[in-house]
Amino acid sequence: MLDWMDTKTFLMVGRPGSGKGTQARLLAEKINAPVFSTGNEFRTLAAGETYLGKRLKGAMEAGELLPHWLASYIFEHVLFSLEPEQKIVFEGACRTEPESILFHEISQWLNRPYRAVYLKVNEDEVYARLVKRHDLEGRADDGAEVIKRRFEEYKKKNEAVIESFRSAGTLVEVNGEQPIEAVHAEILQALNIQ
Repeated sequence: MLDWMDTKTFLMVGRPGSGKGTQARLLAEKINAPVFSTGNEFRTLAAGETYLGKRLKGAMEAGELLPHWLASYIFEHVLFSLEPEQKIVFEGACRTEPESILFHEISQWLNRPYRAVYLKVNEDEVYARLVKRHDLEGRADDGAEVIKRRFEEYKKKNEAVIESFRSAGTLVEVNGEQPIEAVHAEILQALNIQ
């Protein structure tokens, strides 16, 4: 059994639009840690005028999950750069089972306990949230057709991630359909953070 009091690494996992970014930011503020967002990293790379940037932009606008080896490369670099006492909150990492398995193996090898916080939100709720976000922010990866593809990708790949973390004994499930403050409070309680 992991000693959760020594946990310095946290991941927010769940459907697109479940509130991972918001809850990652709130948790990071509470524990005084940086947030590493794989999605933000991909968006930064996609904004570049390089071949990689253009390739990423096209894939993201089509609602595709990016290759697990690319996402793994990005979070591996971050994990390997941390000192043992440093805290971090990951948002958007481990969207496929191979990523979750690799994250677990690396964390074990580094003697770095972690917890994956699963924000449980039903599909209708996250669809409404993503449409609202698209209307407010105009993000190209939040259009109706793209959302539909992202949900299909989630069902094919992400549900195995949740089971992978559950099997590893590192998953914490939280009701993500509550108001933001209530979700945050439930996360802190589940993680035993005062």
